[in-house]
Amino acid sequence: MTQPLSTKPPPDRRKQMRYKAKEGVLVSPVARKRKYWKMLDIGLGGMSFRYIPPLDLHGFSEIDIVTQDLDFALEGIPFKVISDCEFVESSSSFIELRRCCVEFEALTHFQESVIVEFIKRYAFP
Repeated sequence: MTQPLSTKPPPDRRKQMRYKAKEGVLVSPVARKRKYWKMLDIGLGGMSFRYIPPLDLHGFSEIDIVTQDLDFALEGIPFKVISDCEFVESSSSFIELRRCCVEFEALTHFQESVIVEFIKRYAFP
């Protein structure tokens, strides 16, 4: 059974600092059919991205991070969904968008080091 979609974000309980992702950074839940969504922010403990529903993210356990120019790719990052709420931005849009916040789980040392390098290259301090 999936959880109902929320309209408001949960309280911030992050243990790691988050950094705003630069333009052109995408994420894709690992599945047969790929859909790529815009990354909003990232930290050592997790990230958030926006997407167009209806995508049930609770059925996924791994996610990939790539850049549009294919200069960077990190595949198979284990995660769990922490929150999934309506994404509200300053400009009005006719398309419903959602914000999904995920927590990374059981990263290998390699994955951790690549995420650190990714933050240095593709995120704003």
